[in-house]
Amino acid sequence: MNARLDALQEQMSSCGSCDLCKTRKKVVFGSGSHEPLILIVGEAPGEEEDLEGIPFLGKAGQKLDSILSYLGVTRQDVYITNTVLCRTPNDRTPRKEEMDSCKWRLDLQIKLLRPKLIVLLGRSALEQFRGEPIKGALNRFFFDKLSNKDGWLNYTVDGYASKVIVTYHPSFHLKSPEKAYRETLSHWRKIKYWVDEHG
Repeated sequence: MNARLDALQEQMSSCGSCDLCKTRKKVVFGSGSHEPLILIVGEAPGEEEDLEGIPFLGKAGQKLDSILSYLGVTRQDVYITNTVLCRTPNDRTPRKEEMDSCKWRLDLQIKLLRPKLIVLLGRSALEQFRGEPIKGALNRFFFDKLSNKDGWLNYTVDGYASKVIVTYHPSFHLKSPEKAYRETLSHWRKIKYWVDEHG
């Protein structure tokens, strides 16, 4: 167990840093291994997550579970969290000020968990890491569109660096399964090769 992570979770359970605290039912802190190879970052909790306090339930969670199975890992092997810890009204996209309020917490989670790889699911997750809105298509940041040699992005917190990869959120797989499969299979294959090498 990670006592500092547990203390952070307890602290965040009564967070009032932004207006999302007025409408949430539960803070959805995150779940999984406290020594994960991979940290997965989504957008925001939905209705089921808000009720249960666990990230990625429902159909999007089931899709994520199937992807993890393809990678040869389970939820207990990775750590899953979101850009913001509270459900947004009507499940709208988190606003910049809400993500900014949660940024220090995410950085501290990374510092405490020390994942070697961070998987960003969707636009909001990438915007959280960049600290600014993204103009244009998300796929500009996919590994095969990047100019650097190995296709990884990098993120550093207090001197600790993690590799980063961006892909679509599992909800995109539910809306456009054929397109999502076509556009993201190479992402998950790259992650799987990395897991096989480092796991």
